[in-house]
Amino acid sequence: MRIQGVNHNICNKSNSKKLSSKPNFTSDYQVDLSTAYTRSQILTLGMLMNNFWIDNVRYTFQEMKYSGVYGPIKFKVKNARDSAFEQIMKNQNISYKKLNNNTQYY
Repeated sequence: MRIQGVNHNICNKSNSKKLSSKPNFTSDYQVDLSTAYTRSQILTLGMLMNNFWIDNVRYTFQEMKYSGVYGPIKFKVKNARDSAFEQIMKNQNISYKKLNNNTQYY
């Protein structure tokens, strides 16, 4: 019985994190993928999809795959990762433009 009580408390702690009322700051960037043509640039964009910095990753990847080759697409960078995202884009010589800052409550 004691083990069940411990497991129950662990589950309650993880659920309390999901119900937080803190704002989630996101920024929208317009990235021109026609400037990303080398292997390292493409791998960098793939890395951004895998490290949880981009909001709505599946849709963004589909947009990159089907329409991003010809021009700009919209990236939603989340959780105050703006400076790191901008630094990565500058280091890889991928052109981008910051559209706006949004505050969304979940």
